[in-house]
Amino acid sequence: VTALLPWTSLAAPRSAPPCRQLATLRTTRPLCGLREAGDEAHSSKKRHVALMFGFRGTGFYGLQSQSAEGTPGQPTVSDALRRALLDAGAVLPSNFSPLTRTKWTLASRTDKGVHAARAAVSLKMETLDSQLEPLLSPLLDTSGTLPGQFEPLLSPLEPAERAAGPPPQPRLALTAAAVAEINSHLPPEVRLFGGCTVRKSFHCRECASSRSYEYLLPASALGGMGVAEFDAVLSTFEGSHKVHNFCSGLRGKGWGCWEHDGESWPLALDPSRRQGAAFAYRSVLFCGVHRSVVLRGQEHLVLRIAGVSFMLHQIRHMIGTALAIAHGLVPRDTLALALRSPLQVDISPLAPGAGLLLDEIRWFDLGKRAEDLAFPPSAHAAAEAFKEASLYPHVAERLASEESLERFLGRMRDSFGGAKHYSAADYARLRRVNAGLAEATLPGHFLDTS
Repeated sequence: VTALLPWTSLAAPRSAPPCRQLATLRTTRPLCGLREAGDEAHSSKKRHVALMFGFRGTGFYGLQSQSAEGTPGQPTVSDALRRALLDAGAVLPSNFSPLTRTKWTLASRTDKGVHAARAAVSLKMETLDSQLEPLLSPLLDTSGTLPGQFEPLLSPLEPAERAAGPPPQPRLALTAAAVAEINSHLPPEVRLFGGCTVRKSFHCRECASSRSYEYLLPASALGGMGVAEFDAVLSTFEGSHKVHNFCSGLRGKGWGCWEHDGESWPLALDPSRRQGAAFAYRSVLFCGVHRSVVLRGQEHLVLRIAGVSFMLHQIRHMIGTALAIAHGLVPRDTLALALRSPLQVDISPLAPGAGLLLDEIRWFDLGKRAEDLAFPPSAHAAAEAFKEASLYPHVAERLASEESLERFLGRMRDSFGGAKHYSAADYARLRRVNAGLAEATLPGHFLDTS
């Protein structure tokens, strides 16, 4: 299975040194070991930059630190990266804590054990001019062409409108030597791929326009369902839907039941308030089978899920639901119903996190029809190489050695993995009650009918 995805990519904790010992040295010697002739005469500049990095999440307690100093016994990926930047001279000891001193902002969060091919962070970083070079990847597409996944979100703009506004400012990228210096202070599980300067007001998380994830799944996990049919099931998630039935901790309590012709079904959201339930909506740009790879002598499917943002455990619940349908435990039509209705429909067992990885983040300015941030092609090439050589084999080994997927499939067949085992009569009642809800004439009720 290849080319099913219409999505193209852009091309050991250590103690901090005492501030008084290093502060003076690093005001004129950022990124130790990279100084060229004449650099000693120039002070470093604190520039706003974005960094792209990847990591194997095994052994880390997620990506984000709760504090600048970290939590003893619970190392995070951010801890390792910030210590490496400190040791390389890219962050001054006096600015190491608190996080606000460097405007440290991660573009996303990942749970414990989840991996990433292209995570990102923005921060104020100490640099010398010799450690930067012109960024060759253009940020503005003057033709006005949009990446396909964003086209439905915009109405066409006239050329004059596209040309309005100031021209983009020149961007600079970290040199290969600067990237290599920082990597020399990182553990092999964490790799920096590149970095570039960004505008002063850039916020790595709030300016992100989309995030894409991959889930590595052995083809044998589909049971008797074919790959094409499984891809079609996954595509049901595409679009803007209520996702309260496919994430953790979003279902409201105390809404009671909806009654219709003497039958009832529990409500997860208030059916009379569309605006009050806006928090339950998420937009999925793509969900399907991207390609297949052979690992450990077994075919694995690379599932790709791209969206504007995701709720807690949403992707793992989506994968679990698709697998439940593939194994004949859930009627296929119930998936679309659960995405449109405020009823509580427990059909989404939580798939193992071992197969999940963050693949890419995009920063596309919909108003300007331009990339707000685009890392150099060399950074994306390094990220792809890391994913193929390190992440995929590691994920496949974990899925096989820990038998996490086999245990999940066994629990799903036996007890539905924590979700509810509805009978055929239950599903028939659900359809009737949902049909009654669709016919209701409550002012402002928000049952989707599309």
